Order: sequence, then structure tokens, then C-alpha cells
Amino acid sequence: MTTAITGVPGLQEWLPRQRWFPADDADEVTVQRVEPFAAGPVRGVIAVVATAHGRFHVPVGVRADLPAGLADAVIGTAAGEVHYDALADPELVTRLYDLVAQAGTTGAVAFRPELGVDLPERAGEVRPMGVEQSNTSLVVGGHSVLKVFRRVWPGENPDLALHRVLRDSLYVPRLLGSITLDGTDTLGLVESYVDGGIEGWEAARADLGHTLTGTPRELDLVGELGRLGVAVAAVHADLGRALGSAPADHEALADRFLTRLAETLEVAPTVRPYAAALRACLGDRVRTAAVGEVQRVHGDLHLGQVLRSNGRWVLLDFEGEPSAPLAERARPDSPLRDVAGMLRSLDYVAGHHRLTATYWSVEDERRSRHWVHDAQRAFLAGYASESGVDLAAAATVLRAYQLDKALYEVRYEAANRPDWLPVPLRAVRELVGGSS
Repeated sequence: MTTAITGVPGLQEWLPRQRWFPADDADEVTVQRVEPFAAGPVRGVIAVVATAHGRFHVPVGVRADLPAGLADAVIGTAAGEVHYDALADPELVTRLYDLVAQAGTTGAVAFRPELGVDLPERAGEVRPMGVEQSNTSLVVGGHSVLKVFRRVWPGENPDLALHRVLRDSLYVPRLLGSITLDGTDTLGLVESYVDGGIEGWEAARADLGHTLTGTPRELDLVGELGRLGVAVAAVHADLGRALGSAPADHEALADRFLTRLAETLEVAPTVRPYAAALRACLGDRVRTAAVGEVQRVHGDLHLGQVLRSNGRWVLLDFEGEPSAPLAERARPDSPLRDVAGMLRSLDYVAGHHRLTATYWSVEDERRSRHWVHDAQRAFLAGYASESGVDLAAAATVLRAYQLDKALYEVRYEAANRPDWLPVPLRAVRELVGGSS
């Protein structure tokens, strides 16, 4: 007789080792929910785990005999059985995918294809998609991506909500299905796989590398960034039409900027010499500037969130900043937030080369600055041509959003990669008008 799975051994030690877990320890771990999704010699359950750092989604596989290829996925053992990360097991990933295709239900977990979507019932080959960050994504069958949200928030994840709104967009992967808990909480989704896609960050890094070395390139990326601007503007237009817009609250926006500035000043003393100038840029000037309308936006746009495939750009991952509460991520914001995110990402490409180069010459600095200038200008030109936004009139607010993003980068680098702090600190200095 098969014993029902009610807990997951080893979670307390396993969780802190995962990239998507936000802490170095997991002192308080409670398995809140266990919903079986696969039976037989290879069992699988969806576990929802409560910790001091929030709730997390851990699909768990259970086997008496574990194949050697799954050794790195082990969570713990109990009663002669091995518990392991089910997303490392192609057999269990296929089962999750098939449940979506078949509109299955297991306990309080509903697997549903989107209306009008017929998924192939067999997933085929399964492979991980890139480096695991806040979520886990797997390519199934070469045609679909199963994305599992590791952090469980109450309510619908913005990635699912905005994918539904953008189902007819040329610039977004098609939403194929979803996985929800209790009818509301998003555990995962299935979307179409973008075949042959080149990540924007890698493409930009390579392009600047060619600029620095003077070697020929196959693709003129700076020219292509105008098309990326068009794609971002088109997605903004689709979101605005579907979900509406409203006049911006200048006071509330300035207050949010200043709150995040205060948080940065607490953890990064190197920003303090610019405090007065930052308060002026993020507070007083925003309160009197033409902010325009606010609407739903991407919320965390950067070069790592876009792919170039078959001559077009595709935007990914509409969940916003994963560590922020859902209500904050779903709050309407200026489209300039996404524009600023892309401008900062292009600047980071140059910062990456500067920090990792064995030798950085005056000529390297000149070429990298020229590349960033041309890349940002091309992106802005494409965005303006499609959106009709007067970016010159919006310059004050756009600079404020760039500063807000740079301050976020300062906080992130101070906590995780102190050696990278010079990149956002340089941006802060230049954006407030300091010397370079």
C-alpha cells in the first residue's frame, strides 16, 4: 500500500540552496498544502510551503529508486523513499504539462488550457530554459514553455493576467494554459516557445564587444533597437486599450520615489553626497512635471526580458519585480518606467564590459560611451515613432524613473554584488548632473 505524502523531508536545508529562495536560512518551514498530481512508482505532489520569507511552490517527486541523473535534485529521504525537486524529472514535468492539456484537476489545483487552445497531449523532450532565477521555466516538446512560479502570492499573477490581455500581440509569446490553486493563486503557466530567440542582453553584450574590438558583426544591433522601441510602444498601446489609463498622481509618484531614495541612503552611504540633488530630481521636479497617464506596464523591463527571433522582438515575463507584493506590481504606472528600465539596461552592458575587462583604455571608454548613446537614442526614436510620446517634454519624468531604477540597482548590488556598485553609482552621479 502506498503511503500518502503529508510532508517533505529536508526542506529546511534544501530551500536556502535554491536561487529563487530569498534568504540564507529557512528556520520556520511549514508544509501548508500537499496536492498529488502523479501516482504509481513515480509519485508527484504539489507542495505549498510557508516560511518566514513567504509562501513557496515546491513540486516534489517521490521514488524508491532514484536515477543517477536526479541526484542533484534530492530534497530529503523518509520511509525508504527519496523526495526530490519534481521539475528536474522530465517524467513529472510531462505529467504537469499533460494535466494542463487535459484540463485536469487534482484537489484544489486546477490545470487549464486557454480558451480555444489545443495543446499536444504529449510534451516530448523536456529541458531547462536558461538559468533559474525567481521562477523555473522548462521547454517542453520544443513548442511550449512551462513556467512555475516559486513564490506564491494570494491572487492572480500579473504575468498570467497581462498575457491574457496580450493574447493577440505580435510581440508576446502566446498564452497556452495556467495552473492555479484555490481558483485564485497562480502556480504556473504554459506559453508558446520562441524558437531561435537570442536574448537581448547577450546580443547587446556581443555587439558592444564588436565595437570595442573593431571586428565585423552579423547583426547591427543598434539599428535593431529602434524596432525594439516600436515593440515596447505597441505592447503599451495594447495594454492601455484593454485595461484603460488614468491621470497620474504626481504627489503619490514623488512620494514613492522619495521613499525608495530613503531606503537607498540607509544601505548605501556612497549615495549620500547626492542626496539633495536626488530629492530635487525625484521630489520637487516630479510634482510639477508633466507625468501624463498611468496604465498597466511590463514593470521590470530590461534586456534580459526580450528576445530577438526571426526578425522581431518578443517581450517576456510580465510579472513585474518578483519580490514585490502583487498589489504593488499590479498598480498602474507610467510607460516611462519601462522605457527607463531599458535605458538603464543598455548602460549596464557598458558597465559589464568595463568591470570585466582585463584592460580598459581611454579609447575603450570613448567607444563604449558612443555605443550606449547610439543604442539609447535608437531605442527612444523607435518608441517615440510608434507611441507618439514627446520624449523631450517628458525628459524630467524619464530621468526620475532612470534615477529610481539606478537606486534600485544600488540597493541590489550593495546586498548581492558589491563589486558591481560602481555601475549604478556612476549612473546616479551622471543623471543628477555630477561630474563623470
